[in-house]
Amino acid sequence: MADDWKEKIIQEKLGGKRDWTDSERAELCRQLDQDLDKHLDTVSQSKFEDGWTEENWRDKMAEHPLFAPYVQEDGSAVAEAPINPLSEGLAQLKFDPEHNTPTEVAMSYKEEGILQFKYKKYRLAVANFSEGLKQVCPDRELNAQLLNNRAAAQWHLENNRSAIRDCELAVKLKPDYTKAIMRAVDCAVRMKSWDEVITWCDRGLRLEPGSDKLKKTRITAMKEKKIAERNERKKLQEEKKKEFEEKNLINIIEGRGVKLGSAEVKGSASVTLADLEPCHPAAQGSRVHINEDGELVWPVMLLYPEYHETDLIQEFTESNCFEDHLNVMFGEGTPAAPWDTERKYLPQNMVLYFEDQEKSKLYEVDPKKTLQQVLAHPKYRVLGGTPGFIVLTRGSKFAKEFLSKYEC
Repeated sequence: MADDWKEKIIQEKLGGKRDWTDSERAELCRQLDQDLDKHLDTVSQSKFEDGWTEENWRDKMAEHPLFAPYVQEDGSAVAEAPINPLSEGLAQLKFDPEHNTPTEVAMSYKEEGILQFKYKKYRLAVANFSEGLKQVCPDRELNAQLLNNRAAAQWHLENNRSAIRDCELAVKLKPDYTKAIMRAVDCAVRMKSWDEVITWCDRGLRLEPGSDKLKKTRITAMKEKKIAERNERKKLQEEKKKEFEEKNLINIIEGRGVKLGSAEVKGSASVTLADLEPCHPAAQGSRVHINEDGELVWPVMLLYPEYHETDLIQEFTESNCFEDHLNVMFGEGTPAAPWDTERKYLPQNMVLYFEDQEKSKLYEVDPKKTLQQVLAHPKYRVLGGTPGFIVLTRGSKFAKEFLSKYEC
């Protein structure tokens, strides 16, 4: 009886004939296919009455008590609304530990977390997977899945270390959990923690010896590890070289009889390059150094208190005399400084001084002396990595007033 409809169709198509050839059978199949295609075309072109469409789906949802809280009264947009009693009741039934076993509650949180994950709400996914783990259900498989899922969400949040920690816990619960192992590999690669990459790849290859991804990743990690180790060795060598150069520089400075820093700082062990780093903004990047001839080259500051101006000689070689630089800066044929409107600051009129540590005495500098000779003076100390000298004009009213404040 179940096949009577087939017989009727056959009879209709073949005019009551019961015996047919292969060609007739093929023709029957072709006609039936054509009839089915016509029927489907008719159905696809027609609309169901009262069906959900792109235009009315919000209205249809609003009619349902479960979805009503998420639709505005005008049905125009999704919005927060007071919790629907039915929705609240379903949520309680789903997550309430009084109505469900720990395993059921954990499974519900897992499903909710997966839903949030699909919508790329990774923080909410992490929260749901964490709640599922808090149930401490006896199902090791479920707990491993929750950990692996949380690791996946953490990966998207770029919390790589947290993701690896979850993968480690997942593999403890399920030693053959290749998904967790592969995720840990990806996190370790992102962190460029090549030792961890190799360890995780080895764990994965013990389970899947033929995995091309793990093999290629391990080879890459080995290469990157060698490069990182080489770069680290190079960095250490550069640091040692720099440390040696710094110590050598300080030893040379102190060997010249130059005193650095405040009077309380004594001994080369207390002096560092921080004492040589220029403090004045104009001198930044002009720290004392040794040239090819083994001479010290200093940044030197000239101060003109009469006009509250300064000049920086970025490279003053210790064997050079002061008068050499003054002739270049203020000598004949050189334009006057913008602030020297009276053209008073000429090499023959200029007198240089330096203050002692207590700033109570001034010592006159012989311009024919070299910088090294002046810096080696028993009362001179280099402060802020930049030797500084006061410049006045001989016999001027300002010079007399300025010098009266000091013991010269």
